[in-house]
Amino acid sequence: MTEPTSAETIAPLSSAQHSLWFLEQLDGPSDAYIQPFAQRLRGPLDVPALERALEALVRRQQTLRSRIDLVDGEPRQIVGPARPVPPRWLDLGHRPQDAPAEVAAFALRPFDLASEDPLRTLLVRLGPDDHVLVCSVHHVFCDGLSLTVLGEELAALYRAARAGRPPRTALPPLERQYAEVVADRAAQACDARSRAALARWHERLAGAAPLRLRTDRARPPVRSGRGDRVPLAVPAELLTAARAAAGRHRVTLFMLLLAVFATTLRRNGCGPDLSVGTPVAGRSGAAEEALIGLFTNTVVLRLDLSGEPAPAALLGHVREQALAAYEDGHVPFEHVVDELRPPRDLSRTPLFQVMFSFQDFEEQALALDDLHATAWDVPAGTSKFDLELELGRDGDRLSGFLEYSTDLFTAATARHLADDFLTGLRDLLREAPHSPDPLSPKEPAR
Repeated sequence: MTEPTSAETIAPLSSAQHSLWFLEQLDGPSDAYIQPFAQRLRGPLDVPALERALEALVRRQQTLRSRIDLVDGEPRQIVGPARPVPPRWLDLGHRPQDAPAEVAAFALRPFDLASEDPLRTLLVRLGPDDHVLVCSVHHVFCDGLSLTVLGEELAALYRAARAGRPPRTALPPLERQYAEVVADRAAQACDARSRAALARWHERLAGAAPLRLRTDRARPPVRSGRGDRVPLAVPAELLTAARAAAGRHRVTLFMLLLAVFATTLRRNGCGPDLSVGTPVAGRSGAAEEALIGLFTNTVVLRLDLSGEPAPAALLGHVREQALAAYEDGHVPFEHVVDELRPPRDLSRTPLFQVMFSFQDFEEQALALDDLHATAWDVPAGTSKFDLELELGRDGDRLSGFLEYSTDLFTAATARHLADDFLTGLRDLLREAPHSPDPLSPKEPAR
């Protein structure tokens, strides 16, 4: 334990932060909860401007200069003073083929939450005008939307630094900081609205059994977290047909794809009672959307596929369950787990073992003056769940991956499941009758 100094500010943790911190205390530092952000930058990079932009970003977003440690016996987030954060430099101009391994080794190196800031940066030189910028952030202070904020703000601050303008001219001031949001939400956690929502979660999920998937290997008594991915893409013509079908059946594209995923699981050995987790953004209003922090919450959709329902009935059921879950999505997942108290099982994650994640927007490339920026993939080699299907818009198609636990599945089985998902999508689009109502419900940002 490192005692806070007079220059540091102490704040409480959110329930999600507390859960991640507890897991790290239990299992030790891990690469399972690291959010890597890596971009390949082609063109004349202004390194001093980039360093000034990083320093300004850390000064602006308090989470990037925070740590978690015990204060009076309780874990707290401790916000430190702003200071320069020059990236580590690695010249691979003579061996650029080593860049993927070097980037992954740096990006996924575990953090010590008590002594380290949760942001670590690396600049890899591949050639005179060819670099890879790596920003590695611990999930306890960062979620998926936070990485978008990080990229957009870093780009704006870089442009200002190159033009010789002060950082305050690049971005509007933040209305609040993450720690302030956490404190306000803690005060609302026990209000009447939250208690009623928690009771509804209990009613929905009570008695749900663990998912029973056919696996290639026996489930170990303690899950290792090791995993891998197989790519998956929904081609343009199939996506166009899926959007049209979703509109006809008054469901969102997310709901339609979730229905297909559920039927894929059912065909591959699961029973008819399926619990699938999905993330929700957990942000309210522009002030929170501008922050880097852990806002994402997880909701569990319990789906009943008994009797092999026809497509129209299945889509209606998924819509009903999804809208109910969104309505109560403000209740932290950790509170739902505490309410239901599932039997402790180190071989499975509680309440659900399969995740479905979908974003119906396309990530924008960083706007860095005359630099051409493209995403650099950092394969994690981990899996938080038995299976996770993640899809997002990629031009006129969807692309993503099926992540799987290597404790349970082989790559061949994962590939079969991914292919079976596409087969199931084609089958649903062929079998689903038309509906006269073109309206489609709205859902929260993911």
